Amino acid sequence: MNNTFLAITFLFLASFPSNAQQFPCTTHSLTNAILEHSPEKRALLEQLNRESIEYTNLHYGERAGGLKVIPTVIHVIHDNGSENLSKNEILNVIDVVNEELRGQNNTSSVVSAFSGIIGDPQFELRLAKIDYNGDCTDGITRTISQQTYTGGEGVKDLVNWNGGSRRYLQVWLVNSLSSGAGGYTYLPGTTGAETNGIIIRAAQFQGSLAHEFGHWMNLSHTWGPTNEPETASNCNFDDNVSDTPNTVGTSGTCNTAQESCGSLDNVQNHMDYSSCARMFTLGQAARMESAANSTTGGRSTYWSGANRQSTGTNDGFSNSCVPTVAFYVDNTLGCEGFSVDFEDTSFGADEDPSWVWNWSFPGGTPSTSNEQNPTVTYNTAGTYNVSLTITNNAGTASETTQNAVTVTELGGGLTGPFEEGMEDSSFPNNSGADSDWSIDSPGGLTWQRSTTAFSSGAASVRINLRSITAGNSHSLISPAIDMSDVASADAEMTFMLAHSNRNSTSHSERLRVYVSRNCGETWTLRYNNAGDNLNTAGGSISGTFVPNANQWRQESVSLATMAGEEHVLIKFEATSDNQSYLYIDDININRNASGTGVSEAGVISTLRVYPNPINGISQLEVSVLEAMDADIVLTNVMGQTLSLAKHSLMPGINRVSLATESALLSAGIYLIQVRSELGMKAVRLVKD
Repeated sequence: MNNTFLAITFLFLASFPSNAQQFPCTTHSLTNAILEHSPEKRALLEQLNRESIEYTNLHYGERAGGLKVIPTVIHVIHDNGSENLSKNEILNVIDVVNEELRGQNNTSSVVSAFSGIIGDPQFELRLAKIDYNGDCTDGITRTISQQTYTGGEGVKDLVNWNGGSRRYLQVWLVNSLSSGAGGYTYLPGTTGAETNGIIIRAAQFQGSLAHEFGHWMNLSHTWGPTNEPETASNCNFDDNVSDTPNTVGTSGTCNTAQESCGSLDNVQNHMDYSSCARMFTLGQAARMESAANSTTGGRSTYWSGANRQSTGTNDGFSNSCVPTVAFYVDNTLGCEGFSVDFEDTSFGADEDPSWVWNWSFPGGTPSTSNEQNPTVTYNTAGTYNVSLTITNNAGTASETTQNAVTVTELGGGLTGPFEEGMEDSSFPNNSGADSDWSIDSPGGLTWQRSTTAFSSGAASVRINLRSITAGNSHSLISPAIDMSDVASADAEMTFMLAHSNRNSTSHSERLRVYVSRNCGETWTLRYNNAGDNLNTAGGSISGTFVPNANQWRQESVSLATMAGEEHVLIKFEATSDNQSYLYIDDININRNASGTGVSEAGVISTLRVYPNPINGISQLEVSVLEAMDADIVLTNVMGQTLSLAKHSLMPGINRVSLATESALLSAGIYLIQVRSELGMKAVRLVKD
């Protein structure tokens, strides 16, 4: 094996064109896992495949049946980040994909060998105008959840319009998937209607939707039923389509002269991972048509006349809806004089000239506004509500967010050394002046004082990671601390931590510590720990975790960048993975008088490979506290370098796909090192 092949793994570090698969599709691995455990579903899919062969033999090259409109709903799962695509962005993608589903998207560039077999699958995705309750809609929903960063099946429980019926093609847009995939769906008949939709990274929505829709209509990858392109053994597989030549597949490239299995590859096919997808073939169009016409797998229900009537997607249907009012606040915390940008993110209705916006900003300047997206300045300390009312031809709707903006007087605060042991019975509302802590959470159970366990004294603070929604973050924020007279050598925080896993499976619960010098307007990450590295108990405890004296561990956090600041906030942020209690006690700030050398920001916080031993979906996860340039180096146990790639790591979690290693490495033990000027960490990986 040579370094050239191993370097393929790191191709994802480059920016692919918008129509390329930036991250892989995992449809086949997930579907195959279902089929392994369900002979009934396997038999159903085999029946559908037999039907498609018969249909193709009779109707290859035809355009029978006319246009099939698929009622569609786009569920945007977001954390007010770039994944919260605007309505115009969504509509633009659907327009492009509908051209792709009619063979009308720049097909003049298809090479001559395949230009004569460009298929017209005759599908149109049309956003629903009537929702599952029979109410008015624009076919787009928006749900705020930190599950946008993990994706996966959990988002389908957040919002779902199908229940036990087949009415809508549901597409969930997320920021990322914990599996490292770019998107996935399930083949017809392999799951129920409520789960058989499409999940896609919002950043590659346009590049992946036609691809995943092809899977949804029973198409395989052009190289066959696996998720791994560019593998020589793919020449032995077939996609059950007669006019797509056998191929090993491509990944982010566009070599239209490629011949990988003894004939010219159709690299411009939507079911490849190429950067120049342009077409479905006549055979693929016939296979999709067969799935759409068949009751096997249930796809025929979606585009039926009755379903189009009930979803408002029949030709000529129009409605006018009262919007669901929602808005985004770019900063909720800040010092006196800070400005806040408000963005109208209302949904559920088509915007038209009749819309009128009425904002109310108590304590702000201006105090009211009729702009759609105003900017407001807050000059006086306090906590303020914000209201938005929208009126259109269909009616009026309002939304008020309580305590939307908190403005703090800059300066002052508690002087160090500062200690918090949660001994005040009213914690977090401590009785001392300016000593209150605050809690920022999505609601429900969150941080609370506990007298059940403590490292000293009689109390601690804990959060039950099993009883809060997976992916949601809950923050515990300190009172203001005056560090204006603190030297950088003395600027350190220590705290006692206790946590246990509930089981032996992989874990992604996380604890982060941030600091702010501007009243919480911006935060800097200083500590980042997750999964098994948080475990202080040494194993798994299935029941309620109550730490004993030996199950506490002291953690250290450098606050050197805050030295000399007169108003410092510290935030502990916990993210759930349905694990056990996490406890914090004995928070001590500015006690590093000896300058014991707590690592400065920028070092590698965590490094792990999961799953390990590696398989086709394994990833390298690198967590850093600040941006840094690093070399990612793969070596064997003899220390020989097999591959090296340079990468700019961003604060927080960075993920590297190990799919190619899984396919190309022989059985054995290997090391991956992450090297930078600020330090080096290594992790072992195993290939069975």
